[in-house]
Amino acid sequence: MRCWTARTHLSLFCALLLLLLLSLSVHCQWPSNDGICGPGIDIGNDISDFKKLENCTVVEGYLKILLIVNKNTNQEVFRTLSFPKLTMITDYLLLFRVPGLDSLSTLFPNLSVIRGRNLFYNYALVIFEMNNLKDIGLYSLRNITRGAIRIEKNPELCYLDSVDWSLIMNADLNFIDGNKQAKECADVCPGLVEDNPQCIKTTFSGVSNYRCWTSDHCQTGKS
Repeated sequence: MRCWTARTHLSLFCALLLLLLLSLSVHCQWPSNDGICGPGIDIGNDISDFKKLENCTVVEGYLKILLIVNKNTNQEVFRTLSFPKLTMITDYLLLFRVPGLDSLSTLFPNLSVIRGRNLFYNYALVIFEMNNLKDIGLYSLRNITRGAIRIEKNPELCYLDSVDWSLIMNADLNFIDGNKQAKECADVCPGLVEDNPQCIKTTFSGVSNYRCWTSDHCQTGKS
């Protein structure tokens, strides 16, 4: 049973605003050592912060991406950024108010595990107020070991009903609300247009559907 009160929502929002303030300060990360980066990575204020992820295969700790404020930041800029070496985050992944970012598919094409060792308000994945995000696109994600997800107030975000979260995690406490209405999305999994479905079909929350992250990438099961 889920019970989400105004106080819970306000506490989470206040915590995110606090992160905005903290992102203005200087954060020190351990240098990459054989691809292990940590003890947590903050990317905020300027898109040049993404250089902190260069050569990272594992983020030992959290990864927070928030409040990128470059005037020239747009979708094309983000499509030039990619960190294919990153496969695991040991704590949580948080995204908050990153204008111009429309998908995570190019940023993190090989991210497969979020362990949730330490959580953000019981969440291992938070996507909040990402106004340009159209799909999550984490098509390599196989396992969220501990914690729930919170995906909220993303007005352009589709491809939510096409993901079976139970293939990745214990999905009982997930909170998904305030995103683009499903009836306004044109979610089409690979092969459906040609009447040749390529993705698995499962039943999740009482709905049977083909499972995919985007029109180009099917969802696969937990590894």
